[in-house]
Amino acid sequence: MIKRFQEVREAAKGQPLKKLAIVSAHAPHTVRSGLIAQEEGIAVPIFIGERETIETLLRNEGLDPKNFRIEAADGEEAAALRAVELARSGEAEILLKGNLSTSVLMKKVLNKEAGLRTGHLLSDILLAEVKVDGKVKLIGVTDGGVNILPSVEEKRVIILNAAKVYQRLGHSNPRVAVLSCIEYINEKIHSTVDGAELQRLNREGNIPGCVVQGPLALDLAVSKAAGELKGIQDEGIGEADILLVPSIEAGNILGKSFTYFSGVQVGHIVVGAQVPVLIPSRAETEEDRLNSIALGSVVGRVFD
Repeated sequence: MIKRFQEVREAAKGQPLKKLAIVSAHAPHTVRSGLIAQEEGIAVPIFIGERETIETLLRNEGLDPKNFRIEAADGEEAAALRAVELARSGEAEILLKGNLSTSVLMKKVLNKEAGLRTGHLLSDILLAEVKVDGKVKLIGVTDGGVNILPSVEEKRVIILNAAKVYQRLGHSNPRVAVLSCIEYINEKIHSTVDGAELQRLNREGNIPGCVVQGPLALDLAVSKAAGELKGIQDEGIGEADILLVPSIEAGNILGKSFTYFSGVQVGHIVVGAQVPVLIPSRAETEEDRLNSIALGSVVGRVFD
């Protein structure tokens, strides 16, 4: 069972090198992402974007551009389209967002005729390496990157996507907490109603491969000590592996709080497409980008 990002990276190194398409790679940090992944023995980069700029950036790193695959593309739309084409043909196994808008890339990925759809809902899961109650673990937050205000049915699939990711990391039956601000049903707070319904669906076998509990406040989801202080000692309190958030705003805020308040390592992946899609923010560190690439390598395509 993988509990740290170092273990994710080691697992990725133990697999054949993945072909990593970096979309709009004409910025220093995007080129560095591909070079570091190659140096670490995780992936071989394919740089897509403004050829002259990419070649200059490679020379600035003391490297010969002739030793790398560069796919010329003029503009964000063309770069995203070329990346999707490479993935459809099997020439790319992971897509990494470079210096372009997430919406531009995802629009091409989600195109009904020429995109990377598999018939499954796409969703993002962010993993953070945290220490709670004295234990280090990778805790997942979903979905803070793709689905804006998912329905109960969409949340059901988002949970399945996240559970698949954790299963690839060796967690045979991950625990999922459906987050809200309280741990009991209040009809005026939709996330509490959804939490109870998702827990029911899980217990009836409609969300297999995991244990769903909800609604739960964040403290009860991740800290057994908090449960004891509140006098709540139900099974699963404080043991969540995956946190299902009510909306994209909540997921985005919670995810960024790991970086800016806690300074912990993160990595995230969009699953449900023909290949993993990585959509890091431009402010993410090289280490966090490498975590995402390694995660994409280990997880791969979750639905065949």
